[in-house]
Amino acid sequence: MNRLLTLFAACLVSTAAAQTPPPAPTPKPPPAPTGLNLKDGDRFIFIGDSITHQCLYTQYVENFYYTRFPNRRIHFRNAGVSGDRAADVLNRFDDDIARFKPTVATVLLGMNDASYKDFDQPTFDTYKKDITTLLDKLDALGCRVFLMGPTMFDHQAWDKRIIEKPEYAKGRNVTGYNAVLAYYSAWLRETARQRHYGYIDLWGTLNDLTAQGRQTDPDFTLIADAIHPDAPGQHVMAHTIIETLGEPRTVGSVNAIIAGKAWKTTSRSSTLTATTGTPAQTLSFDLLPAALPWVVGDDASLGYKLTHSGHKLSNEAFTLSGFQPGRYDLVMGGQTVGTWDSNALARHIEIQEDPDSPTRQQATQVAALNKQRNDEAIHPLRDLYGKRKGKLRAATTPEGKAALEAWLPEFQKLQADLEAKAKTFEDQIYQANQPKKIRVEIKPAAPKKPQPKKTVP
Repeated sequence: MNRLLTLFAACLVSTAAAQTPPPAPTPKPPPAPTGLNLKDGDRFIFIGDSITHQCLYTQYVENFYYTRFPNRRIHFRNAGVSGDRAADVLNRFDDDIARFKPTVATVLLGMNDASYKDFDQPTFDTYKKDITTLLDKLDALGCRVFLMGPTMFDHQAWDKRIIEKPEYAKGRNVTGYNAVLAYYSAWLRETARQRHYGYIDLWGTLNDLTAQGRQTDPDFTLIADAIHPDAPGQHVMAHTIIETLGEPRTVGSVNAIIAGKAWKTTSRSSTLTATTGTPAQTLSFDLLPAALPWVVGDDASLGYKLTHSGHKLSNEAFTLSGFQPGRYDLVMGGQTVGTWDSNALARHIEIQEDPDSPTRQQATQVAALNKQRNDEAIHPLRDLYGKRKGKLRAATTPEGKAALEAWLPEFQKLQADLEAKAKTFEDQIYQANQPKKIRVEIKPAAPKKPQPKKTVP
């Protein structure tokens, strides 16, 4: 009897369970946002020394944001001064940094702070104290902070340089200096973890790419003077920053397939309208991109190539399936961008690096304007702050203090003029970076014109 009752109860439980609806699935959390998610009006500052004062990696990062988010007015400030240590940044903090009211800050300091000698605990303790004070001040401003490990010291380039210019080594004992910078970089990484900041590993990336380059070219370097990365190295820095921040990698993608007896075009980023064409033979549509490709100057092209920045961080792609076998021209705005066979079109083609692409041509104009902004306004402003640092150091004497006070009105006027000039360029950039509607055509490739035969005299 007990066994029968047990079986009966089990049946009741089983039946009830079958009739009870399963619990609602736990909703999945929304995907984590990528990138900084900068908003219109955000203010991005680069804090550093001469490597920042060069206005190169900063300029390339600016180019990325100007072209990737053309509908968000983002303001940038280069706050690098040649020769600076963390203590020098503190001396100009209120006027150069706090006055800008940054919402995002990167910090690149350490190359000078370590004093170009073997590791020394008192020297490091000074750096640690001053960096901590700087970070406390940034926290008080309420901005997001990203610490960047010091860049690489290239010992091989150094050895070559002091052979050519022995005076350059005067007062510097740099044996093992790259390892010293590695220690500073590791401390910054741990500090970023403790303070819930982001961390960007410039030291590791530059060392890795240099080692790879020397496998085929023993003289390869990204830092010819051992300290200041050249334009390709500065692009490597910019790529590392953008990649670490997790910004969107794609400029735009267009897909086309034949649905029934007509073309169907789609894009997750761009706006497509007025689609026409003969299935399997021709296709046309109007394309309004949401962004433009990332462009840097020709002098940085090696860094762009080494990091595969076009494919990795500026992908502008077309996947067009359904054309009959043959070769086809991609024409944008009346300009033939390239010619591919039907199989390549169906797989995937990328145009972000094609100089005939109208989007790249427009992005190149934006980059040229920003270079002009940096050359004519930003770099002179950083030079002005360098002059201010010299006068501050001389102000320890009554004469030096009097000279500083007499010069400050001139400094303030020059500063205001250069900042106004930078603002004018920014206005021009935010006009030039607005994407334009482009008529896109894919059609059978035009026959090649026969080349005249060469006559042999």
